[in-house]
Amino acid sequence: MAGVVRAAGEEFRVTPEGWTGTRDRSWGVRPVPGEEGGGLAAEHPTEGFHWIWCPVRFADRFLMVIVQEDADGYRTLNDATLVSPGHRDRQLGWPQAEITYRPGTRHPERALIHLGDPRKPQELEVEILTSSPLALGAGYPPADDWQHGTWRGRGWTDRRTYDLTEPHPLAAYGVTDHAARFRLDGQVGHGIFEHGSFGRHDPSGFTGFDSVAR
Repeated sequence: MAGVVRAAGEEFRVTPEGWTGTRDRSWGVRPVPGEEGGGLAAEHPTEGFHWIWCPVRFADRFLMVIVQEDADGYRTLNDATLVSPGHRDRQLGWPQAEITYRPGTRHPERALIHLGDPRKPQELEVEILTSSPLALGAGYPPADDWQHGTWRGRGWTDRRTYDLTEPHPLAAYGVTDHAARFRLDGQVGHGIFEHGSFGRHDPSGFTGFDSVAR
């Protein structure tokens, strides 16, 4: 990975020695905007969906945590893998997250993820630094301007500007990427705490789509 990232008038050099990337292979069959009747969603109704996707880079290791749960807490996707150069990958069991939300919202302010390594149980501390809702500009549902998979015609280009300091109703109903600082086993790392919690989620105490943290 090498190149240049330009943002807000600043230039950041990307080098293999200092930057790490992870590829999201989560794409599969998803509803396409304009689909007649919303067939897929109609055949698979849900009372709730809870999601964590968390890649973290430390100085000498990389951690990946993924959790996906239904309304009753039934886990449909689970991963906690520690990757260290020169060593075999370590599976850290069944991660359990304690998320502290901003009162009146489902916006996480911090979290503690318990990692179930049977040899040495560990805790991953999560400190949220800044947030980017994927329903605004990234093509994720329930975006109301454009979404992935929508045919716009050959050669189509577009540009949108969003003021993320202003409240936007869609931001509360889509997955959000939270840039975060992490602490694990005495080390400090950085990465993404991607999170979305919609509808009922019994382990979190959310009773429906209008339920928020107290």
